[in-house]
Amino acid sequence: MRVFGQRIEPFRGLFYNPTCSGPIKDMIAPPYDLIGPAMQDSLYQRSPYNVVRIELARDPDRYQAAAYTLRGWLRDRILIRASKPAIYLYTQRFMVEGRKFTRHGFVLRIQLEDFAPGRILPHERTFPAAKEDRLRLLIATQTNISSIFGLYMKNPALDSLRARASEIQPLFSVVDDLGIENELREISNPEDIAALQQAMAERQILIADGHHRYETALEYGRRRRAADPNPTAVQPSDYTMMTLVAADDPGLVILATHRVVKQLAAEAIAAFVQRAGIDFTIAEFADRRQFQQRLIAAGAGAIGVAFKGDRVLRILRLKDLAAMAAMLPTTPAAVRELDVSILHTAIFERIFGITPEAVRAGGNLDYTIDFNGALDKVADGETDGAFLMNPPSIHDVERVSAAAATMPEKSTYFFPKLATGLVMNPLTD
Repeated sequence: MRVFGQRIEPFRGLFYNPTCSGPIKDMIAPPYDLIGPAMQDSLYQRSPYNVVRIELARDPDRYQAAAYTLRGWLRDRILIRASKPAIYLYTQRFMVEGRKFTRHGFVLRIQLEDFAPGRILPHERTFPAAKEDRLRLLIATQTNISSIFGLYMKNPALDSLRARASEIQPLFSVVDDLGIENELREISNPEDIAALQQAMAERQILIADGHHRYETALEYGRRRRAADPNPTAVQPSDYTMMTLVAADDPGLVILATHRVVKQLAAEAIAAFVQRAGIDFTIAEFADRRQFQQRLIAAGAGAIGVAFKGDRVLRILRLKDLAAMAAMLPTTPAAVRELDVSILHTAIFERIFGITPEAVRAGGNLDYTIDFNGALDKVADGETDGAFLMNPPSIHDVERVSAAAATMPEKSTYFFPKLATGLVMNPLTD
């Protein structure tokens, strides 16, 4: 009979040792999927110990290089283990459109579960290539380098614990390149840990960010258990590192993720207004600022469109949601009514022939939260089209999860991202 531990466990975090590494601010990095070649080079130049050298190495065999680098840093005490198991309170303070926000989350180890029982739920589909990449890194390093981001429903006991923990002196406070203040505090009191374990024992958790890493951790755990001579014992690989944030946290911000398409069929662009006019109302704008203001004011259901060589900017709105029910008859309403579903189905697939398989394969679509940056790429002729949207709400995310469904890839952008390198979780003991 297999033995299970607590669903939530503290862990001895792996931290940078500033005495040997230098300032922590020079060690951290954004999540791997936000690091392009230019940022990768910048992080490499910033410090010989920046976490990018493990998380996204640029060596020919980057996975073995990451493992070699990690072993060296442990040997040289660039990275050191905490002396005792703990759960960590992660606080981020940041600005969005001139407003100040604060977000808190508990960094812990959570027992891995398949999605089927419904206690841990995804909300987005994943890309196979990204999962393979993260799996190879996890096999090589046997360490959670970065944390998954999860959401839980409001719990007064956890609100109280969070308030108490906020009074603890932080282990460190780091301001990153975006001006976001990141603080980490240690919660090692057994009573506090037990209270969090009890509060989260059966609570449903929604993955906000890190779907690829969660599915990777599941696969890694299966492989380790299959090779385990004592398959009934609890193993570190039965857990993964996750930061849990309350779904009603005032600092929970979702930004829009716009689509930039590198290549679109010229004949489809030429016929776009005629074809889109069958299902959509179309408003046209010449001024970018007015275009952005009107798109934001239009709210859910509005999609902005810009094409290379066309100075006209357009906002589309579906005439009748029943059209989406006809296009996606077996898809839950919570999913097919999303702006991103309308874009992918009624525009990408029906007008441009960009199938879901082509989207998952990658290569032709880029994703960005930079509204003006997306339009600049079109105006400069770097890409054929930009498709702009308003962000989904947390209610949209909850509806999709409650329907046991998932959104299209890259539907949400929870801001800010969790910094990589603040704390890591070894899976070797």
